Amino acid sequence: MENNNEQKPQTKRKIHFLHWDHVGVSLMAALVAAVLGLVSLNLSMFNPVQRAFEDFSMTDVYYEMQRGGATELNNDIILVDMTELRDRSEIGLAIQQIGECQPRVLSVDLLFPKEGDDVMANAALVSAIDELQVPVVFSSKLVDYDPKSGAFQRRITSFFSQYGDYTWAYGNVLQQKVGGVIRQYTLSQQLEDQPVWSLAYQTACLYTGEKPQKHAVNERLIVYGDTDFPVVNCKDIKEHARLLKDKIVVLGTISDEEDSHITPVGKMAGMKVQAYSMLSYIQNRDLRQMSNTQSLLLAFLLCYLSAWIGYWIPRLFKRTGGYVLSIFYFVLAAALVWVSFLCFIHQSYNISLLYPLLGIAFVEKGRSYYSDLVNLLHRKFKWKLLKHSLYLEQAKGIDTDDIFLFKFWRRRWSRRAFQR
Repeated sequence: MENNNEQKPQTKRKIHFLHWDHVGVSLMAALVAAVLGLVSLNLSMFNPVQRAFEDFSMTDVYYEMQRGGATELNNDIILVDMTELRDRSEIGLAIQQIGECQPRVLSVDLLFPKEGDDVMANAALVSAIDELQVPVVFSSKLVDYDPKSGAFQRRITSFFSQYGDYTWAYGNVLQQKVGGVIRQYTLSQQLEDQPVWSLAYQTACLYTGEKPQKHAVNERLIVYGDTDFPVVNCKDIKEHARLLKDKIVVLGTISDEEDSHITPVGKMAGMKVQAYSMLSYIQNRDLRQMSNTQSLLLAFLLCYLSAWIGYWIPRLFKRTGGYVLSIFYFVLAAALVWVSFLCFIHQSYNISLLYPLLGIAFVEKGRSYYSDLVNLLHRKFKWKLLKHSLYLEQAKGIDTDDIFLFKFWRRRWSRRAFQR
């Protein structure tokens, strides 16, 4: 008998950890989050909340954490700024000087769709391009996307495309919506029935010596990190010949407002976005992304753990339970972000934290609603299963009048009982 009495507390603790009530609390937290998500989708007043969820990414936090220290200059990619140049003959001279510095590959992030009126300037630009002895990739623009076929119907190139056989790659950036944050780049797109390569991917392949090909994962994360790129003014190219030799040289505009984009680390020139995309493929091509299914599973496990610990904290700390609970959730969220950051930096694995963080945030609200629901159902239906609920005893002292839905149904059932 004594042995049985000693084993009861251990059995009770084990049941509490594996109790179905914790599953119910986790599911209620998920339901609350889902309802708020549906409300944000259907009510215009919640549009800012909807946009915030759609544009949320923990990688933005990682980049800020990385950039908290010193920024290192990359040795593989050099940016040449030609913002000051307006005449095409001057741009041609800059291209000629870059070629004389013998870079491994030149990426021209400029587009000249119209031939222009200055025939001599056009001729000087084409002549400088034709005399280049280094691999060069020219930017183009894909237009007229057809959702049915999943392909673009037309490509805009510079006017000199008709004068020779040049290497073209599209410079289109990848945005979830117009004016959105640029976090990813693509390796390829379909132009009618042919694959075409992005400027970043084509340039990176020429630099590494590999042949461009279609990949199973076409959209890749741009790793901004704590790296920056040396910027050479177009008038100082000869003075930095050793810096440009055997490197990727990107020619474009660094301070043109029309070619600026929003990134997780602030507004950035288009040529710099291309440079980060190139570097991301060269250094982080094996970066893996957690799937939505895995993220939901992680969210459920964390919600379950929070539901269990949140059940015991008020019982272990009767006077300071609220403060201890707040500290627990803060430490849990901070630890989750820190572990995810380490996985991103050292293991090249991006953990999707949107669902886990949302789940943790709504656990206590889910616990409150779940406890009220257990009481309400027990009073109405007297289900035997609810007698074993962990929340049945504590729910006796809980006032559910602050929940409009429960208040409404309780009054309705009370009226029916009175009529009977």
